[in-house]
Amino acid sequence: MLLKKIPGLLIAAAILPCFIQSASAHVIWFEKENAQYNLLFGHPEEGPQFYDVTKFTGAEVYDINKQTIPFSINQTSDQLYLTADKEVAAITASLDNGYVAEVGDDAYYDITASEVGNYQNVRHLLKYTKALYNWSDALAQSFDLPLEILPLQNPFAEDLSGSLLVQILAQGKPVSDSVTVEYLGQEVAKNADGTFSIPIGTQGLVQAIEASYSISSGGITTSYETGFTAQKTSVPDPSALLGLSVVGLLGLYKKRFFAKA
Repeated sequence: MLLKKIPGLLIAAAILPCFIQSASAHVIWFEKENAQYNLLFGHPEEGPQFYDVTKFTGAEVYDINKQTIPFSINQTSDQLYLTADKEVAAITASLDNGYVAEVGDDAYYDITASEVGNYQNVRHLLKYTKALYNWSDALAQSFDLPLEILPLQNPFAEDLSGSLLVQILAQGKPVSDSVTVEYLGQEVAKNADGTFSIPIGTQGLVQAIEASYSISSGGITTSYETGFTAQKTSVPDPSALLGLSVVGLLGLYKKRFFAKA
């Protein structure tokens, strides 16, 4: 339901640092800007970073009833964003960031899939994200992402008492062990029942929630990283609508008056 659809060995040690990267998990997330939904990559608390948009593997866009709606993928060399003609209530997306081999403490460099067998400690980095722009009983259900942050409360509600309760799903099942959840760059402690209370304060969810979970098999560690955002589509203030109505009526009156004159 989700998909729509460096070089390895280094010759010179001098260029090795160019390929080194931290194993610290990056996530992907959406930010709405006017009529476009920008897919960003990085650490939300630090801001977006450059990424290879060709590693994007798919997306789905949903309405308030969780029914998929048509959308367009707009891609340049360093930017990817979605647009849709209908009102968007939710988006999911995925990105395959490839394989990395460990070369030191918390340091990795990119390798190709064909080179995986040449190394002992290899990670496959898979990124997912879910963005909500509205809320309904249908949108409150899982979107069947391999790793998903599931809000157990309406993230747009005003009576959350400073925290948003979420559950982490791996392959559709609740998981709490070996899961790392972060918000605003800080790790969130697990509750006794395996859920997580995200400290959103009085300002609501202002940044993406991050979660990471890994499974090792056959010398390869598959690292799942996922993000979750809730960005309410702005609704014009009633007083502003009244003002626009008054201006519109005045304009219509002037048009008729001068037409008669």
